Formats: sequence, C-alpha cells, structure tokens
Amino acid sequence: MRTLNAKIFSTIAQTIKTGLVMVIPVLFIGSFAVLFNSFPDPVYQKFLDIFCNGALRSFIVIIQTTTVGILSVYMTVSLNLSYMSITEEGQKLVSKYGSLLGSLTGFFILVGFFSKDFNAALLSGQGIFSALTAGILGSILFQKFERLFRNSQTLFVDGSDSVFNAMLNIMLPFLCVISCFALVNYIITVCFDVQCLQQLFIKAAGFIFIKMNRSYFSGLLFIFITSLLWCFGIHGNNVLENVAINLFAEIIPGQVVSKTFIDTFIYMGGTGTTLGLLISIIIFCRRSSLKKLSRMAALPILFNINELVVFGLPVIYNPLIIIPFILVPELTYSIAYIFTKVGFLPEVVKPVIWTTPAFLSGFIATASWRGILVQVINICVSVLLYAPFVIRYERKSLNELSDSMNELVGILKKCEESTEDIPLLECEGNAGRLAKLLANDLEDTLKSSGAAGHSEIESPLLMKYQPQFDNKGSCIGAEALLRWNHKKFGIVYPPLVVHLAKESGLLYTLETLIFEQSIKDSCFLRKVYGDKFKLSVNVTVTTLYDERFVPFLESLVERFSLKPGNICIEITEETELVTNEETGNLLRKIKTLGFTFALDDFSMGHTSLQYLQHNQFDMVKLDGNLVRSILSNERTKEIINSIVYLSKSLGFNVIAEFVETDEQKKALENIGCLLYQGYLYSPAVDCEALLKFSKA
Repeated sequence: MRTLNAKIFSTIAQTIKTGLVMVIPVLFIGSFAVLFNSFPDPVYQKFLDIFCNGALRSFIVIIQTTTVGILSVYMTVSLNLSYMSITEEGQKLVSKYGSLLGSLTGFFILVGFFSKDFNAALLSGQGIFSALTAGILGSILFQKFERLFRNSQTLFVDGSDSVFNAMLNIMLPFLCVISCFALVNYIITVCFDVQCLQQLFIKAAGFIFIKMNRSYFSGLLFIFITSLLWCFGIHGNNVLENVAINLFAEIIPGQVVSKTFIDTFIYMGGTGTTLGLLISIIIFCRRSSLKKLSRMAALPILFNINELVVFGLPVIYNPLIIIPFILVPELTYSIAYIFTKVGFLPEVVKPVIWTTPAFLSGFIATASWRGILVQVINICVSVLLYAPFVIRYERKSLNELSDSMNELVGILKKCEESTEDIPLLECEGNAGRLAKLLANDLEDTLKSSGAAGHSEIESPLLMKYQPQFDNKGSCIGAEALLRWNHKKFGIVYPPLVVHLAKESGLLYTLETLIFEQSIKDSCFLRKVYGDKFKLSVNVTVTTLYDERFVPFLESLVERFSLKPGNICIEITEETELVTNEETGNLLRKIKTLGFTFALDDFSMGHTSLQYLQHNQFDMVKLDGNLVRSILSNERTKEIINSIVYLSKSLGFNVIAEFVETDEQKKALENIGCLLYQGYLYSPAVDCEALLKFSKA
C-alpha cells in the first residue's frame, strides 16, 4: 500500500511539473504582453493610445487575453495531457480526447462557469486551483471509468466511420466523469453556501489571511505559502492571486505590507527572489548548461518572469535549491519591513506593475533613491544565501551524472547493435541530463577550439592516430581518431561524441574541425614518412552530403597544397549512403580534388555490395567482428576470402582493423589480406609519438 501511494504521489507530482512546463509558452508570451501593455511610463502609455488609433494596444491586449487571460484553461489541458502521457494510458486518440473533454468540463463546473455572477477572471491565473483539480482528477477518473466499461459491449453504427464509433464508446466514461464533478460541486454548494469549488477555495484562503489581518506575519505567511507551492510545481502566485488582490492589493497609509511592497522588494526576478539565484549561477557555476540557461533567462528575469529558471534548473522538487528558495524571500521581506519601520525606507506610495524591473520599481514605488538601495541590499543578501546551495547543487549534480556515464554509453551501444535510432537528448532521468550536459559542453568546446586554434591553446579535443602497416612491417598510413578529454568525465566514448554532435546539430562543425587538424598534422607526417603516407579521416554520411563540404575540401587542397592520394576519406555510416547517380557524382567530384575513399566496417550495418558497383572506393576496411572471429569461425575465413577476391578483381585494397595477435595477422596474410591496423602494432597515439615510429 505504501509503495502504491508513493507511486501515485510521484505520478501526480510529475504531472504537475510537466503540465506547468507545457504552458511555459503561454506564461512567457502572456507575461511579456502584460509588461508591454502596462509598462509604467506615461510617454509610452500615451504612445500606445494614439498609435494607429490604439491598434497596437488592441493587438497587445488580444495576446494578453488569449494567453494569461485564460491560463487556467490551458493549464487544465496540459495537466490532462501530461497525466495521460506519464501513465501510458489511453494511447488511442479518442481515449486521450475523451479524457481531455472530461477534464475541461470538470474545470468549467468547478470554476462556476454556469453561475449567473461568473467572473471571467477565473479563467486566468485566479482559477489555477480548479485547473489543477480538474486536470488531474478528470484524468484519473476517466481512466478508471474507461477501464471499468472496457469489457462492456462495444457499440457500432452501420455507415459511420471508426472515429464516430469510438466516440460513441467513450460517452459513458465521459458521463461518469462529469457526473462526479457535478455531484462534488453540488455537495460543496449545499454544505458551504458557495456556488462552486473555486469560490470555496477563495473563501478558505481568504479566511486564513483575513483572520490574521494585514500585518508582518500575514505577509510572511503569504510569501511562505507562495514559495512552498512553487517548490511543488504549483504556480503559487496564481493560486493565491485572489488573496493578493483582496488583502494586499490596496496601498493603505501607515500599513507597510502591500502587494506592491512584496513585488518590489521581495519578488525581484520573480518568486523566490530569483534574480539573486540567477546572479549566483552566473558567478559561481562552471557548467556550460547552467551558463547557457542563465543567459537565456537573464532578460525575462529582469522583468520578474522566472519560469525558465524555476523549470530549467530546476527549482521544483530540488531539495538543495528549495531551501534558499523559501528562506531568501522571508529574509528579504523582513529586511525591507524593518527598514520601513525604522524610517529608512519610505512607505510605498504608488502601485507598480509586477513586471517592472528592479531599481526602477523601487524608485517608482517609494519616490525615493532609498527604495533602490534597499533593493540592492536585498539582492546582495539573496546572492550570498543562494551561493553555497548553488555550488553544492552543481557539485552533487555532476557526481550523480558521473555515475550515469555507463548507462548512457550502454543505451548507445544497444542502438548500434539494433540499428535503432534512439535520441539520447530525449532520454529521461540522469542519462538524459548527462546527454544534455555533454552536448552543451561539446558546443562550448567546439566554439573555443575553432576560435583559438589547436596550436595556440591546449584543447580538450585531442587528435590521435592509429598507424597502419603492411605485411612487411612498414608503416604505410594512419587513421585519425578523435578523443574528447572532458574536464569532469575524462575521455568520452568516441561514438557518443559523434552521436551527440549529430543530435545537437554540431556534427559538421566537429568533423570539419577534425579534418582540418588532421591535415595540419599530416604535413609533418609526410615529411618523415614520404608522400606515399596516407592519412585516413572519418567522415559521416551526413557531413558528406552537406553542401558546404565540397567547398571546404577545395579550400583545404589550396591551403595545404595537398597531392592526390595524400588523404583518404573514410566514410562511416551513421545513416545509409544512398547509391544513386547524385551520390556517384558527388564522390567523383571529391575524387577529382585528389581525395580517395575508404568504406568503414564493410559487411556490417548499412554497408552493401552495391557500393562497389561503381568503383568509387579505393579501400575497404574489414569489420572488427570478422577479424576477431577469424581463428574460431571457418565461415569468417570464407567471408574475408571472398572480399579479398573481390578486391583483386575490382581494384581496391583491403585493410583489417582490430588485429591484436600474430595468429590473426598470419591467418589474414594467408588469405591475402596484407594491410593491418590494431593493437598488435600500436594503439592510437598522438602525432609526436607517431613520428617516432619512423625511428623504431
């Protein structure tokens, strides 16, 4: 029972979190619409009124009304969809739609849409409590009733399509859901003398605060409850908006606490004094993902819109950040209250819209520079309080993600074995978080490496070269291999680097950077090994088809005076190489520039004999699994023997990878494969070590 309850709580918590994230576009755009419509500048307000006869203001009002103006409706929808997705129920479209209808209808019942004195403001943030109740409860009830009636007789109507029949079959669960809402609402109206659940909530919340009257302690409690609700993914400001309006909205001379007082001196950057949190991240965090988040969130937070930080860090369900998120507003509230009581900070004399930036809001609210100074003090206090928690959170998060590296690599290896493409950046849990972290760090690494150049600073992108030998023991070439030495995780599994680069749109940048650095190093290698030394550079099919690739190769030939045959492009197939005329023309064009082609891991993955039809490949690399099993599997020998026979008749060379023992090398030599690469000769080494092979 305890396990079941924990599972239900976890599901509901995740539903609320995801549902709120899903309405971020509505919140974000709507909040800026409020800002643009209400910015406290008389000249600006006059401009809105006279520009095109008020057309601009009308445009902004439409956006505001249709976003935050009906926020609770969007919230009901997002919570329903979130719950259905998390529980993996109702996979059919009609089931999801039926559940959504039930939740929406339940919301309109709970919010009192049917009553004569219905207030349309309840469709905005003021109705969030009803939206939370209807969005989650409606989803749960619909699933229960649909499951209950699933085995009942299915109703079909001749001459109608499948959707029509399906909708007929969800009518009974839908009826049961809205009946439950109507019954609960009726009981509430009878017992508590209100017209709907929303009015009961407003009455209950208002009773708590009105009982206390407007005071230091009522303000403290209001801020605490608002912050606490946010920590669980509930938009506390919207839930308690009626309390804020009824109890704190009016500015009363002699009364310190008001909505403007709280918005101005406590909610700088939004609930939780998140401007201090953002500054702490900028100063103390080292993770590129957090730095990127802080850059994205900086502008909205200046206008007290903090959803990007609250859900992006995240704050919700994050114990380390929840502590200061609750404590900081309480402390800044107390500081501002004391400064007012002792006479240093003038009382608030003018209401200020909540989206007004800090410093400007402090001056407008108090008509004094001291309002700005108190805001500065509170921001500094918030930064100091957030700092140790932010530092510890980053350290703890990195340690947790370190343990997930094997899990992430394991997911990728399963993808490679099954040829199923699983987006790593969309994975849930720590594996997905690690993938996103690595993708962000890779982007920063590529930017710094591309800007500074490998020769000027030590780059974490290391070039290694695995030498290739003939059967006489002569080094005839090398394969360029990338190694990313991450500052926290060390050397990252190379296929993982390529996969993340592809998913995050960095693959072309990564591979051209590798290509250019390899060619730079090849200039030194050819001086030692001669012009016959061939350097192989891996290129994926995605980069090969990129329209920027051929001009890039042309520039390399010109800059480094490359001769035909110096560089071999080794095609790795993360996607299938299409064998058509367009591909053939592309390969021929690249070959005219002096590059040769090798086909990696031949006989595995997407590779096929079709690639050899048009004689575009100069070298074929045997898949490592074939080489490893050559001594234990007679059929492997026959397969390799067939490939070697093809190479002689079709005019391409064959090189064996993963040659690790003399026995493997001799078996390959007996078959006729005379070129080798593997640990028998050398692992991948840096350029300096490869140069020493010539003296060995």
